Amino acid sequence: MTSQQGHGGSGVPSGADPERLKVIGVNVLFMITLPIIIIAVIIAGPPVSEKTEDASAVAYESLVEPMSPGEMVYMNTCKVCHGPDAKGIVGLGKPLVNTSYVLDNDDTELFNNIANGRMPDDPANTTGMPMPARGAQGISDEQIMDVIAYIRTLQDPSAPRASMDEWIIERPATPEGGGEIVGRDLFVSACSTCHGPNGEGMEGLGKPFTTSQFVKDASDKELLTMIKMGRPVWDAANTTGVDMPPKGGNPAITDDELKDIISYIRSIDTAD
Repeated sequence: MTSQQGHGGSGVPSGADPERLKVIGVNVLFMITLPIIIIAVIIAGPPVSEKTEDASAVAYESLVEPMSPGEMVYMNTCKVCHGPDAKGIVGLGKPLVNTSYVLDNDDTELFNNIANGRMPDDPANTTGMPMPARGAQGISDEQIMDVIAYIRTLQDPSAPRASMDEWIIERPATPEGGGEIVGRDLFVSACSTCHGPNGEGMEGLGKPFTTSQFVKDASDKELLTMIKMGRPVWDAANTTGVDMPPKGGNPAITDDELKDIISYIRSIDTAD
């Protein structure tokens, strides 16, 4: 009997209240698990039903109107010269919105123009800027038709027709007796996008050649080397912050053609 002294038959210390011990145990367990439950709820966030997710996606998609195939091609190929709104960029491409050319010509005429391009010596080219065939990216016949369809959607026949005055340049005079100006067409094709069709320079792109002291002071050999090598933005002599690509971005130009371009640049340089 000695071994049972101080204990009840259940093994609980004498004087202890079993119900009180249970309550203490439950409280301790609750205090341990409560923080874990709170953290799990915070991480999980409020419940979101699949229907709510679907509704959000539909609402977002309704705000973002997808581009048509023609608009996508236009933005990737044509906007650089004609502007993102197709209203033209002075010194580069003419407007395509509410212009007599677009409104008065059928799709076949527009197709041929885009497919074949329009070089500076074309009598219909009044900008002096080359319009490369197929946007210089080899876009397909189907893509050309997509672009035409997109351009048609931009027209408003009830609005006034766009003026072309800012896109008509005065072409350099031809030498007496006619004939070509040596290097001029090559210059227009390779250099005019940045330096202007008459070498007058383009703000934010290329410096003018018509009043260039650099051109006046440099030898033909120095000019040839500079044009062949280009002038990247990290070059200390580059003060425009715009890359000048080697050979005007046309690696096919020969040294003899570059010399003709230099001759043309010399002919328009008026620096004292």
